Parts: sequence; C-alpha cells; structure tokens
Amino acid sequence: MINSQNLNDELADLRGLADDIFSAWSETVLDVQKTTIPFDPTQWKTLHDSGLTLLTTPEAHGGSGASITELAVVLSSAAHHCAPVPLAETDLLASWLLRVAGIAVPAIPLTAAYSPSLDISDTHVTGTLDRVPWATMVDAIVVANDQRVALVPVSNILIEAGCNLAHEPRDHLFIDTDLSVESIGPAPDRVRQEFDLRGALARSIQICGVAERALAMTVQHAGERRQFGHTLGKFQAVQALVSDAAGAVAMARAATELAVTTVAAYGFLDPGTRFAIAVAKTQTASAAQKVSRNAHQVHGAIGFTLDHRLRHFTSRMLSWRSEFGSAHRWEQFLGEVAIGEGPSRVWNLITSGQTTT
Repeated sequence: MINSQNLNDELADLRGLADDIFSAWSETVLDVQKTTIPFDPTQWKTLHDSGLTLLTTPEAHGGSGASITELAVVLSSAAHHCAPVPLAETDLLASWLLRVAGIAVPAIPLTAAYSPSLDISDTHVTGTLDRVPWATMVDAIVVANDQRVALVPVSNILIEAGCNLAHEPRDHLFIDTDLSVESIGPAPDRVRQEFDLRGALARSIQICGVAERALAMTVQHAGERRQFGHTLGKFQAVQALVSDAAGAVAMARAATELAVTTVAAYGFLDPGTRFAIAVAKTQTASAAQKVSRNAHQVHGAIGFTLDHRLRHFTSRMLSWRSEFGSAHRWEQFLGEVAIGEGPSRVWNLITSGQTTT
C-alpha cells in the first residue's frame, strides 16, 4: 500500500495526484540553503480542494470517506517529497477526536495533543503541552485528556515555538481559556491508547516514505560518484552499506504495510492491530537509524551540508522514530505480549500476529 511500485490502478492514480501536488510544493525548496521547508497555506487549499486533507473522515463530517489504505498512500507521498503538511495530525488524529466527541470538524489545518494532566471542564481548558506538532502553523488544536476533548483556536493559546531535528514545528503550549459548550465533548474509551497507535502508524508510514527516498539517493550517488578510478558502487564496503540499508527499508515497508492492512480489517484497538503497529514502529525506528547512518557514510561530508537535500530526509526519519513512542517502548510492549502468550504460542504469535489477550 505504501510502495508506489505495487499499487493497483486506483491507488496508483491517487499516488500520482499526491506526487504532483507535493512535488510542486517542496521539490524546488529541497536544494535551497535553508534548514526549513515552509508551510504554504495556498498549497493546503490545493490539498483541500483535491479532497486529501480529510481523506479518511466520513463524508457526513465533511471528509472524503476513504480508508486507511488511501491515507497511507498519500502520507507516503508527502514524506517522499518532505512536504511540510500536518495531514496525519488533521485527519487521523484531530478529526477522529472531534468526531467521537460529537464536535463539528472544521475544514482548516489542525493538530492534536493528548495529556492526562490537562484540565478540561464543561467550558474551560487549562494546562500545558510539550512538543505539539505544527501548532504554529495550524488554525486550531484538538486537545484531549481521559475524559474530554476540546477544539481550541490557536488565538486562545500562548505558543512557544520549537522544532525537532528536521526543523519541523514542535511547539510548547500554554492554555487557559474559556470555550463554548459546542467545542467540548466526551473522550472515547481508551483514548490514550488509540491516540498513540494512530500516531505511531502515521509516523511509520512517513518514515518508510523518507527512507525509500534516502535509499534511492544513495544508490544514485554510489553509481555516479567516482573515486580512485571507479564509481563508489564498485567498492565492496559501499555495496555492503547500500544493501544493509535496502534490507532495512524492505523490512520496515513490509511491517508497515501489514499494519495498514490490519487496521483496515480490524480497526485500531484490536489486539492484533496493536501488535502489528508495534512491529511496524520498531522496524521503522531501526530502519531510520540504519538508513540515515549508511546514507551519510556513502555520501560523505556533503550529505550533511545545506547544499545537499539528503539532510531533509535523514533528519526527518531520525525525528519521527521517537514520536508516539520510542523504539524501546514498543519493543518492551512486544516483549510483554510474547511473555503473556507463553512458550507454546510464541511461534503462532510471530507468524500470525494474533494474540489471545
């Protein structure tokens, strides 16, 4: 579903549309000697007019009513082009929270954050939130604790701008505001668990997108750059680096595609889905580390400079690998599941992904 070479005709058309929009947005900026790729409201409008900003949101709520499979294709395309766009945050997180809380979904850029320490009453929200993605670029933020969900305009929030390694907005929020009763609703059951699962799947898809692009750039560089009378790709050490990265990308892609398929079939809270997303997040986190390391080793010093676009892709994968749960956290979860299944069912767990708990 996220590999552009293995899509059916309908998904291939969707990927082509997304590639056209995202390449026009960011490809010309990738070689500019700046650390950031700016968010462009006019390009967001293009996405909205194309039905891509609320892709999995039902039509009754103003969305396109597509499946997680279609969203995976679009998210992968956005990552492939390093497009600075809060698609996952708007559709997969914010829109979902608003719908289950009975709050109208606005047709604007959104982001979302969960914190059990937020104080959300019937008409008031108080609290602080750390490293909220895209807060400085969106129009409103959907916040949630274990009991309630609230839609807060950014004009009601004090925002301290921050960023991740890739210089994407990751902002600190101070909230103390009154809201209308229409802007607050009940949180869904197991809100934290589903919020993290949705975010982890989104980041896994995105990591696959940038990792595949970084790998392609590395293969191209190794085939063109000459040293000591040969292209770099002729040297066994370089071949080992490239093949190691390619293997990591293949494993990450396979795990993530299985997670997408499982979500499409069973939803986010099925035990098998949790297992599949945990595997995807651990595999993509591992691939992010391996691909970024090997890609920069093959490129040499130039890959770190503002003159080269590789930095955009590797910095994103290294940033996203720790969001919505670190590799350690998801590996610990997988270990706990394996122990809970017991020795007699471990092999079935590994081969089928089905758990009894």
